[in-house]
Amino acid sequence: MQTKTVIIFSAVLTALGGFMFEFLVEDPDLDDPVLMGVIERLADEGYEVLNVESTWLGRYRIEAHSDEFEREIVVAPGAGTRLRDEKKPLTESDADGDE
Repeated sequence: MQTKTVIIFSAVLTALGGFMFEFLVEDPDLDDPVLMGVIERLADEGYEVLNVESTWLGRYRIEAHSDEFEREIVVAPGAGTRLRDEKKPLTESDADGDE
């Protein structure tokens, strides 16, 4: 009987955790001049923005790629400080669209 209780309790916690994550992570404010400035600069550098999201700490996380690189940028809104800017070369399989 204890095994069933543990399984049910684990399932409830997993579902609740997923709900709370979705609840806490908001859509990014695409009218924010800081965010739009980063996106425009990436476009000027030849990057295509794949994903923009707000983290649960309220930062912007931007994923982009060019013909040669994939890039992840995390920006603090307001001041526009780049907290992370990782640039990795694409492999041949990435360029072909293979994961």
